[in-house]
Amino acid sequence: MQQTTKSNHMKKFIALLGILCCVISTGFAQTDVSKPIVQSPTYFDVSPPLRDMVKQYPVKADNSWKDGIVKNQLYPFGRPTDEESKSAPVDPSVQKWYGRGIMDTTIMNFDGNSNTEGYVPPDTYGEVGPNHFFQVVNCHYSIYDKSGTKLLGPVANSSVWSGMSNNHNDGDATISYDEAADRWLFTQFSLPNYPNGPFYQMIAVSQTPDPTGSWYRYQYTFTSMGDYPKMGVWPDGYYQTVNRFSAGSITYQGIGALAYNRAKMLTGDPTAEMIEFTLSSSNEAYAMLPSDCDGTFPPVGTPNYVCYHSNNHIRIYEYHVDWTNTANSTFTNSLTLPVNSFNGNLTGIPQKNTSKTLDPIPGRIMYRLPFRYFSTHWSMVASATVNVGGGVAGIRWYELRNTGSGWSIYQQGTYSPDGNCRWMGSIAIDSNNNIAIGYSISSSSLYPSIRYTGRLATDALGTMTIGEHGVFNGSGYENYAGSPLRWGDYSGMSVDPVQPTTFWYTQEYMTGNNQNWHTRIASFNLGNIFGVSATATPSTICLSQSSQLNATANGGSGTYTYAWTSLPAGFTSNIQNPVVTPAVTTKYIVTGNDGAQSKTDTVQVTVNGEPTANAGPNHAYPNTTPLFPVTGSGTFYSSVKWLTAGDGYFNIDTVLNSVYHTGPNDAHNGGVLLTFETYPIAPCTTMAQDTVFITLTFPVGITANTYVGFGVNIIPNPSNGTFNLVIHGVKDMETKVIISDITGKTIFQDQDRPTGQEFTKAVDLTGYPKGIYMVKIQTDTQSITKKLVIQ
Repeated sequence: MQQTTKSNHMKKFIALLGILCCVISTGFAQTDVSKPIVQSPTYFDVSPPLRDMVKQYPVKADNSWKDGIVKNQLYPFGRPTDEESKSAPVDPSVQKWYGRGIMDTTIMNFDGNSNTEGYVPPDTYGEVGPNHFFQVVNCHYSIYDKSGTKLLGPVANSSVWSGMSNNHNDGDATISYDEAADRWLFTQFSLPNYPNGPFYQMIAVSQTPDPTGSWYRYQYTFTSMGDYPKMGVWPDGYYQTVNRFSAGSITYQGIGALAYNRAKMLTGDPTAEMIEFTLSSSNEAYAMLPSDCDGTFPPVGTPNYVCYHSNNHIRIYEYHVDWTNTANSTFTNSLTLPVNSFNGNLTGIPQKNTSKTLDPIPGRIMYRLPFRYFSTHWSMVASATVNVGGGVAGIRWYELRNTGSGWSIYQQGTYSPDGNCRWMGSIAIDSNNNIAIGYSISSSSLYPSIRYTGRLATDALGTMTIGEHGVFNGSGYENYAGSPLRWGDYSGMSVDPVQPTTFWYTQEYMTGNNQNWHTRIASFNLGNIFGVSATATPSTICLSQSSQLNATANGGSGTYTYAWTSLPAGFTSNIQNPVVTPAVTTKYIVTGNDGAQSKTDTVQVTVNGEPTANAGPNHAYPNTTPLFPVTGSGTFYSSVKWLTAGDGYFNIDTVLNSVYHTGPNDAHNGGVLLTFETYPIAPCTTMAQDTVFITLTFPVGITANTYVGFGVNIIPNPSNGTFNLVIHGVKDMETKVIISDITGKTIFQDQDRPTGQEFTKAVDLTGYPKGIYMVKIQTDTQSITKKLVIQ
């Protein structure tokens, strides 16, 4: 078999590496986020079913550029020396002991893809769905059922986009399962013009839950090469991060954070936009990861959390996307979380029977960054490779939590129970808040192998308490040009969406002293742990609406009973998934029992009422007052609005308490009617409103006779039905008074010929309904209409 080499590119690689290290070490920039860059797909179509397409089997690769040019191997902290690697400070988080020995809980364990085309490294990754395990490597994929039977593959990754222009099989592929939509997301970059641009990102979304069926296919074009692309599934988008390099010179340009329009992609909309933000090369951020949701989505509007790990902290950016007005999208540095000190300097991972070492890719967060929504908190888990001392690699891991007041480090630890090196980890968190980590393990006395460990939610914080288990023991070492040798950019740990306490892990291993890597796919749980989880759909309702409670038990005997109670008390049920119609916000507690033990979980159903509005009492102010305060109040509203029937204005018309500035007509009319509106909180839909009438009175010494022009004052207004009409400027004129209701029906009419400039007419409308009426004063030559309020 023809082997690929790095030798033709090593000089260029070392030179560019030095430039990059200098660039990255210049520090962190706070204000270098670009404006949103928006583009539509370059190309879109729908594929035939993958199972029916002409199979493009992987071909032998000349992939020397991938190691010499593509920058996955670069160190954000600068390439360490052997002395730096061996002199790492003591890690305060290190765990120097094994978890308790429990029986092997591995469920499935079978071979995945192998090196059929000569790519090194494999970049092993895969995810589990309800019925399939989809595995991708450089540069092919295979699809299996969950018993390990291969349904399709190995097939070249590029065959998913077969027939599309600019479609090259250049690797760095990832597969994601969108649990909420029950769809698959496949992506790979394409570099047909390397080292010049343009460069392409190929994205496909399955039309159905069956990944062997048809896919919506998209292609996006970039002027920079987006290396190390990583995806995350989120309610409002498919988020991606890349390390950007310039066309031609392949100079590091900084980070790219992208969002693709998930809603449009799921329906095959060819206009599905992409929004990108960039950070400059002077920013310390490198190899960022987007949060990737497992299980229940967070509330609509929750930003995607984009994170990186550097210099003893985790930094979190919030990515808010606005598909209606893309210019309103933001990518902001929201939080820096200090972590226990660590050393990211590692020169290489030793292997048995050879002096050649493997690339550890230390310091950065390894793919994925899983997010999980719990009823009491949100969690994200992350892992990285660090130096625990003497050049020994260990797995630093974190659980970040948000209980409603922002993210914090809930727990952290470094797993390194012996002198073996553990690296290339991937972490996930299940529906019971248990955590598992899979990784490679190697040393001078151990061939590279695959293992995993984990912890239960109830265990002491910062510790991996599950006994370490082997997935596969390698029987050879990696033997390839260059130093250190490429082992991969990531492995893949995911959680079964159907059995959400079952983990699936895929990683590479060697069977001989060569470059012919193999991969393994395994599933396991943490001792068949029994647990129960509660959800509510929807979790926020309007008064009188219903919510579906859902209880899911896993592990244990497999036979379950359920009992529901509530706070406030009053609800009980033994149904697994009851429907509730609470009158107030209520917490529902489910207790699951498997015949031997019980576990509980809690979910809250928030109840919003239709909004109410109160504009406050009517007021009277001197006619000379140019402004006066208004005070509104209400319940269950999302926003408010003040309106005027006059010609004045409010300081701010979208707050409860404001100030109204009278207009000339307000003063002339002797008052003004103001309306206060409150708008509902979803899912409620009804607006509420109330009115307040401001009467402008004449101070002592000033009378209404000041007004000699044609007009009318209604006193009082609002009234209880009895009021006076003070009419001006109608001396010796036939004057009609016509009062009608809001529909235009006349309810009062009279006629006079005043002998003076002003006369007062008493009107009694008691007995008529409360509401708004129109008062019209009419002569042969003029007329005026005023609004009357009866309360």
